Amino acid sequence: MFVSRRSDWGFTAKVLALALTLALVGCGDDDDDDDDDEDCKGGSAGNPVTLSGKVTYDFIPATYSTNTRTGTLGFAQSAERPVRSAVVQVRQGTNTLTTGTTDEQGNYQLSFTPGACGALTLVALAKSTNPEIQVEDNTDGDAIWALGDSITATTTTKNLHATHGWTGTTYSANARTAAPFAILDSMYTASKAFMAVRTVTFPALKVNWSPNNVPQNGDKKSGAISTSHFSFTENEIYILGKSGVDTDEYDSHVIVHEWGHYFEANLARADSPGGPHSTGDVLDPRLAFGEGYGNALAAMLLPESIYVDTLWTNSTSGPPLAFGFDAETAPSPTDDPSPSVFSESSVMRALYDLYDSGSNESYDGVALGLGPVYDVLVGPQKSTDALTTIGSFIAGLKAQPGVSASAVDTLMAHYGVGAVTSPFGDGDSKLRAMYTVVPNAYPYSTTTTLRGKAEYNKQQQNRYFVFSGTGRTMNISAANTLEDVGIEIYKRGELVGSADESFQGTESVSIPSTSGTQYVLVVTGYSARDANYDVSVSITSP
Repeated sequence: MFVSRRSDWGFTAKVLALALTLALVGCGDDDDDDDDDEDCKGGSAGNPVTLSGKVTYDFIPATYSTNTRTGTLGFAQSAERPVRSAVVQVRQGTNTLTTGTTDEQGNYQLSFTPGACGALTLVALAKSTNPEIQVEDNTDGDAIWALGDSITATTTTKNLHATHGWTGTTYSANARTAAPFAILDSMYTASKAFMAVRTVTFPALKVNWSPNNVPQNGDKKSGAISTSHFSFTENEIYILGKSGVDTDEYDSHVIVHEWGHYFEANLARADSPGGPHSTGDVLDPRLAFGEGYGNALAAMLLPESIYVDTLWTNSTSGPPLAFGFDAETAPSPTDDPSPSVFSESSVMRALYDLYDSGSNESYDGVALGLGPVYDVLVGPQKSTDALTTIGSFIAGLKAQPGVSASAVDTLMAHYGVGAVTSPFGDGDSKLRAMYTVVPNAYPYSTTTTLRGKAEYNKQQQNRYFVFSGTGRTMNISAANTLEDVGIEIYKRGELVGSADESFQGTESVSIPSTSGTQYVLVVTGYSARDANYDVSVSITSP
């Protein structure tokens, strides 16, 4: 097997392997490529060949015990898994002789006729076909990762196996070939889980992984990706890979969590402001839903309720440590001190309880499975006039056929969420208090109170105003003479206007409006002072 990056192959592929180096071999003088080309002109094609085999990779379980609160990567429990639905090619020189795909067991079969000249190679790309997902190296010209080996014109069987490359203390760089295939397989698993219960067409997805990817801000092309994340602006996923720092290729829950954000952006909807968050935070409910949903979805789709994230700390030798949590059961003492619509842990466990079956909890009489979850995400959650929170999800869920509203209410009460009756949170006093309904008469002005010191994506620094369009231009402003505020206006999740330019004073924006259409104004504060402060809000429509 070989290590090579072949941009002259008609695709840009970074071929992984163990020790050999790929070189094109001519039929004539091996020392002169031009002469080889001339000698090949008179050659003849070989006999037809049928080549078959299997493509596999080393899977390493990421383990975590909620009892001991410790975990790691279980290299001793390495398992050989099939590379499913992956593109497999036979190439000769710069030509692709045939292309096929592996099946669910990783098996492939290819038929081709060799040309007169050029080395034959078998290549398996870290690229699936249904759905279309490809894993690239963002630090090497976005080359697609691939695994390859040389074959001859008489080879009829060839297996390819991607290895984890762990030596017991560190990774052997040339043998660390399984990582992109492990990432691909986790996302393939997530996709197929939805495809098993609903007819789904997934848009093509690019995933960026590199052994150079580190948790630092900077140039992504050099590997400074900040963290494993889905980029809503690029519509691509980035995964950490720096050995001795943070490697996420075997952290399946991390990978599927980010895939869940891709799902939101392409098939459903996400209004989350993003930003830093951690267990126990009182978050803006949009963020609480987005992060709780991502964790719950990973537990549903893998399926495995224990979320694990591994990383190296203090030392680059030996296997990594891990932290984690259970999407099914809270620990004691609890990791959710303030259960509510503002808690990502509450959202996570509520969503997982809505999905799962066989629970012994007295409050959990709901076992909907994955289908209704999908239906809500791509239906009422996507089209709601409100912002995407657990409130809008529950309101949409209760409208689904066969769903018991009373059973849902009982379950949600366990997580500090009221009996929601509308996407705007009616029935849950805390969520409903986030929204102010603006009378359909302009000009309108009011004052709202925010709490400083908290970050911009926390509940204390955000308020929402729901207003109807007039069919004319609408002017929206928010002001505080001492503190920094920002405004955003949404129409069913689409950002139609925003202003956040000055560090204090007035932020203003004008938008064209559609008569009778509902809009949501989000007022966000950035004050660092641990005190309440008032923001003046104005909406006019001349």
